[in-house]
Amino acid sequence: MIGNQTKGKSFRGLLDYLENKEQSSLIGGNMFGTNARELAREFRLSRQLNPEALKVVHHVSLSLSPGEQLDNDTWCEIAEKYIEEMGYTANQYAIYRHSDRNHDHIHICASRISLDDGKITRDSWEYVRSEKIIRQLELEYGLQQTKSSKEKLNRAPSYGQQQRIEREQLEYEHGLRNTPPQQSIKTQLIELIDRAIVDKPTMPQLVERLQLQGVEVRHGLTRNGKSKGISYSWNDQKFSGTSLGPAYTFPGLQKHKFIDYQPQRDDELIENLLKNPKEQAVESQRFLNFNS
Repeated sequence: MIGNQTKGKSFRGLLDYLENKEQSSLIGGNMFGTNARELAREFRLSRQLNPEALKVVHHVSLSLSPGEQLDNDTWCEIAEKYIEEMGYTANQYAIYRHSDRNHDHIHICASRISLDDGKITRDSWEYVRSEKIIRQLELEYGLQQTKSSKEKLNRAPSYGQQQRIEREQLEYEHGLRNTPPQQSIKTQLIELIDRAIVDKPTMPQLVERLQLQGVEVRHGLTRNGKSKGISYSWNDQKFSGTSLGPAYTFPGLQKHKFIDYQPQRDDELIENLLKNPKEQAVESQRFLNFNS
């Protein structure tokens, strides 16, 4: 089973999308509304508890492997267990099922605002926690274990790193340490690159944005004009693109991250950036706002 998560600002926008897809049905949740309009009105209750919060919509999709199929009741059980394990124990949510593709899947539209205290549900280590929950649900319901595309394209943290993170997270939640656990430099770098490519920039723009965040990028060409590869240096640690994962190599950035690279247009720009790293670029900073 593959899970994907996004955050947004508009309940109605997401609900309209979920409802208007072909072969869509509202199969569960903990709300009374029976359509997008009614649910959006109901979600206002939680939004009113924290009117200054911006990205209050949590959208999750859970997809089975091709050939697997579940009934509505089982899907609702899985969705309820997933959402509660993610910390949404007092939050509104609705479950839509879509049957328009060759893989059975559901969408969960949830409010990030808790009805108990009006606070935003924590999202630290959200991706790691989600993958762990999904692996547990696969075992519990006898589903095929499936790595997400992100897992395949990233080099996962080592088992030891994962154990340390989980241990330190528990200590933090129980007040035994003052700060949350630190991700590895490698994981932080991957997330930084992911933020830099959110709008699918050109290759020179990507290099410039990374430089603005203190990342030293290296890239060279052979005599025939072919790429020798790309590497990154950050916080005194060096990583080849391959060590970060297939999506972070020079061809992988183009194939998997849709970075626009045209040799005749870009090679000279990239070479100049590598020789004279940019120190200021307002346009790039706008796309790298970590709080967006």
